[in-house]
Amino acid sequence: MNVSQTKSAIPLNFTEKGNGTLSSVSGSQRLSFENIRSFRQHFEQGTIPMRFALGDNQHQTLIVAMYEGTEKLLNQDVSEFAVLEYLEGLKLTAKELRQQGISGEQFRTSLLEHSASTVRDLVSSS
Repeated sequence: MNVSQTKSAIPLNFTEKGNGTLSSVSGSQRLSFENIRSFRQHFEQGTIPMRFALGDNQHQTLIVAMYEGTEKLLNQDVSEFAVLEYLEGLKLTAKELRQQGISGEQFRTSLLEHSASTVRDLVSSS
């Protein structure tokens, strides 16, 4: 039996430093700008294939929701796993909204509200 190994879009417990090297980070610590920047870059790269399925406007809303959410997580005591879970949930919610036929302003409002609610929950539980 062969087990294929998949590579995560965002490496757990590692973040990129300004010089391109990876450094180990503990599971729960204040999220620095460098941590957030790395999450953002990987998220944007990971959503490129979704652009066609979502459409340009909904994809842009997804990116805006991610930036607003990660901005609120800056300097908070939130684990990297929790941030990854938030970002994956954001992508999943965008897909689900689109599959339900929701678009335009309703898509934007729903996704931004979901993002803000999830971030509030993360911050309050940390």
